[in-house]
Amino acid sequence: MRGSFRRLLQAAAVSAVLAGGAFLFLASLPYSEDTITRWPTSPVLLDRKGGVFAVFLSGDSEWSIPVPLGAMGKWLPLVAVEVEDRRFRDHGGIDWAALLRATVQNARAGRVVSGASTITSQLVRLSEPRQRTVKTKILEFTAAVKTERHFSKDRILELYLNRAPFGGNIRGVEAAARIYFSKSAAEVSLAEAALLVGMLRGPSVYRPDRNPEAAVARRNSILASLADRGVITPEQLRQALAEKLPPSRGSLPARAWHFALAALGDRKEGGTIRTTLESSVQALLERTLASALSSMPPEVTAAGIVLDNDTGDILAYSGNGRLGSGLPGSWVDCARSHRSPGSALKPFAYLAAFDRGILTPSSLLADTPLAFSGQAPRNFDLTYRGPVTARTALADSLNVPAVRVLRAAGPELVLDLLRNAGFRSLVYPTGHYGDSLILGGCEVTLLQMAEGYGVLATLGIRRQPRFLGGEGLPERRILPEAAPFLVADILKDTGRLLPVHGRRIEHRRDWFAFKTGTSYGYRDAWTAAYNPRHTVVVWMGDPSGAPHPELVGLSAAAPAIVEVLRALPASDWYEPPAGVESRTVCTLSGAPPSPACPSTRTEYAIAGISSTTPCTMHAIRNGTPAVRWPAELEEFALRRSLEFETGRAVSIVSPLPGSRYFLTPLGGEQKTALKAEGAVPPVYWFVGGTFAGRQEGNTPLFWSLRKGRHTVSLVDSRGRTASSWVIVEAIERGPEQRPGPSSLLLTPAD
Repeated sequence: MRGSFRRLLQAAAVSAVLAGGAFLFLASLPYSEDTITRWPTSPVLLDRKGGVFAVFLSGDSEWSIPVPLGAMGKWLPLVAVEVEDRRFRDHGGIDWAALLRATVQNARAGRVVSGASTITSQLVRLSEPRQRTVKTKILEFTAAVKTERHFSKDRILELYLNRAPFGGNIRGVEAAARIYFSKSAAEVSLAEAALLVGMLRGPSVYRPDRNPEAAVARRNSILASLADRGVITPEQLRQALAEKLPPSRGSLPARAWHFALAALGDRKEGGTIRTTLESSVQALLERTLASALSSMPPEVTAAGIVLDNDTGDILAYSGNGRLGSGLPGSWVDCARSHRSPGSALKPFAYLAAFDRGILTPSSLLADTPLAFSGQAPRNFDLTYRGPVTARTALADSLNVPAVRVLRAAGPELVLDLLRNAGFRSLVYPTGHYGDSLILGGCEVTLLQMAEGYGVLATLGIRRQPRFLGGEGLPERRILPEAAPFLVADILKDTGRLLPVHGRRIEHRRDWFAFKTGTSYGYRDAWTAAYNPRHTVVVWMGDPSGAPHPELVGLSAAAPAIVEVLRALPASDWYEPPAGVESRTVCTLSGAPPSPACPSTRTEYAIAGISSTTPCTMHAIRNGTPAVRWPAELEEFALRRSLEFETGRAVSIVSPLPGSRYFLTPLGGEQKTALKAEGAVPPVYWFVGGTFAGRQEGNTPLFWSLRKGRHTVSLVDSRGRTASSWVIVEAIERGPEQRPGPSSLLLTPAD
């Protein structure tokens, strides 16, 4: 027996000599640090404050999130060294005492039962996996010694813990901590550290989600050993043993998924990616879109973007408010889908006209029948208003005046302006779009809309929206400040939001400009809004392109805009830039007054650009004031006997704004009367943007109630409008309820 053991020792000694020779030879060969330090890692996306909000698989389909040793907390590095390589701090890559012990143990057993691996040699093995043989061991030990010469002990430990496998496709302590414990490595407890380190000996055997009993047994064994050696106190042992395993395996962060995909782009390599995302604003946007969609058909979704105007940073980006719902189309990033903008591009036609001096906000425009492309466009409410100011025409999104402005400014100029503002999808020549360019006869994306309205918000500076932090993208001024200021002053008219806001916005710090858009056939609903600080754009629609009568910009998308902007920090409103002046103009024509003008008012204009030609509409004939209407308005004025801007008020008295109606469970059609004061018949009524009927004289018009929040509006024969809104709810009939009237009007809603 002694002879056999002696021969084994002799063989081991010979092997050691040969191995030593091989070791010395291999140690002289060149060394590549990349082999140790580079491996496929997960792209990790950080918000603007450094918080992780999304992680992607690495190039080899693993979850791998390298972190510095200092970000691994107290326990993980300590336990790893105590369990895996107790003399790690003292050896140069090879633990000779452990190697001698392993040699003796292997000799006695007649097979390999101990490998004497160090943390450094394990790192080498993870870096260059090979079949486990004596030759492989020599190669690993050689590389381990070289590694020790190139890196500090802390760096070696850091690399090892970042590369170690933890079951399945999990690599490194950071990914393991986040998946198994839903926390970072820095937050891992003593018990959790022992559990993870225990997995290093058998990642599949000791997985807590698959083999909890084995995992706990291994953890407890490690904890007991640490206590026996005085590494931890008895109290720490007691507390650690009492910790329970997590009930289930977690997952890595995957928030703001469409933003994350856009920010990642074509990037394949891993590492942290600092983005522009403001997580609190992202959460606000997502909540708001979810709330807006709660009253919509399941096929309808929403997308939204919030921009920081000063930098172009995308603070929030939701490509689909239905993401994760499992509904058809819920995975589509609708912020990048090409959709009809409806009327949302009209401000750019007025912008071009103001900048060229063709119009001022006070200029008179004709909202009268106009043929174009074989069609005669009408307004959303199916009426014509006759003479209107440019301010009114843009604020109320009138179609015919917009077409006239487009033609006056020049379609080529407007198209060039749109392209310069960021609408890159407008690739066809002017003739392809025709007059429909600013009526929705083109396709743009939500991202482009945000960029374009960002130009309006910055008063003429184009900043390409950016997903990544760091240096800003190139920016350029595409037109002077004056014309964008005039557009902002028009679009800030807060009275237009009364149906969705419930109150007029009185304070300058709460002002914001906005424009809605509804595409043909009710397929897309848009609202774009901005103040000097933020730009917010929301789209609602069906990803399939199917129409839905609910998709009206003001009633569908605008409420979300209001909620987001009310929650964001307020901003001081724009001051008139250099070149913008207040000018006295004729109340009717909008031109500088002549001696014959009966009344005047004040309006903005651009000095040196806006026309200074006096009013030609008023004259004195035989001592009597007379009006000379432009050709496009003369017939309309005579036929309707219009009194332009008389100041006479039109109001809706039924339903009162904010009224709440309750439908009883009696069944049958339940109606309420539509009534107005000050309107000149015929009166045209609309509910939710849909024509509800024509009222002649004092004959009442009734509307059939249906559940939901509804905007009720009218236009009378003189083109004057008024709006109201109501909420209709259903009462579930209970045994204690008695039949009542067909509808019950309660107090105005909040």
